[in-house]
Amino acid sequence: MVVFLSTLLLCVLLVLALKKASSKIGLIDHPGGRKQHSSPTPTIGGVAMFVAVALAIYFSETYSAQTSLVLLCAGVLVALGVLDDKHDLRVGVRMMAQVFIALVVIMGADGTITHLGSLFGVGDIQLGLLSVAFTVVAYVGGINAMNMIDGADGMAGKMALISTAGVAFIFSLSGASELLPLTWAMLGALLGFLLFNTRVFVKRAWVFMGDAGSMWIGLVLGWFMAQVAGAKVLGEPALVLWLFGIPLLDTLVVMFRRVKKKNSPFYADRTHIHHVLEAAGVSVKRMVLVLGLVQISFVMIGVIFYMTQAPAWLVFWSFILVLVAYYYRFKDC
Repeated sequence: MVVFLSTLLLCVLLVLALKKASSKIGLIDHPGGRKQHSSPTPTIGGVAMFVAVALAIYFSETYSAQTSLVLLCAGVLVALGVLDDKHDLRVGVRMMAQVFIALVVIMGADGTITHLGSLFGVGDIQLGLLSVAFTVVAYVGGINAMNMIDGADGMAGKMALISTAGVAFIFSLSGASELLPLTWAMLGALLGFLLFNTRVFVKRAWVFMGDAGSMWIGLVLGWFMAQVAGAKVLGEPALVLWLFGIPLLDTLVVMFRRVKKKNSPFYADRTHIHHVLEAAGVSVKRMVLVLGLVQISFVMIGVIFYMTQAPAWLVFWSFILVLVAYYYRFKDC
């Protein structure tokens, strides 16, 4: 709890300090094109959250070699995100950096997914030599899922907050206490950021997390998910689908839709769920509230599956059923 409170306070102070300096360092998101916010907004939320988490973990002395490496790699993604926010880096450059960072976490922080569980009810599927490649794809997918869902005030922050809370609950149930300090720090930083980003507390977002926030948060969430599926927690790997929830669901559908239209899966458009609901006349505040409740439902299903030790095939195919239903509900978007 001390880690949570100290990270929350640090994040609030850092947001206030960096907000004043944002124009000098060029971290301002200007309206225009697909960006429909009404006025220039500082993109310093991601930097503030990362620094708050790193400082809180360091001074509380709750870090391990693994969490230290994860935070070091997250710091590299923060720097990459700052450059992307300022200079709009090419997709290829971002992807190569993300792959490299994912490999470092996989090899150095016990972040590899080695099996998929008994998805067909006939035995555990072992990945073997494909473990590293599969896990890299999973990490990069998670990083970009968080980046893509970051399109409405409070959206990405709430999605990450809910997922992290679910993961923290599972870590607590499993006895993996060494993993809890980082989850508490993440919860504190995300809540501190949301005080300035979600329209519950302010009329419009004072700050955005930017790519500097969404990418490193996606990486840390990916590492959390690998731990859920690993030896410390012994959860079914398919639980990750439910715990990641809406960002993963929406990204898979949007990317499939883009490929079907013969566009790049990274082609920028306004077909994400928050864009669709906004175009339908749903207010941002109500949209984020509703999707937040849906995310809570997803994560709770994942937690219940873990607590009841549901078979892998049930966990996996029930999510696929939801994915298919979601696709056909919004296939014409």
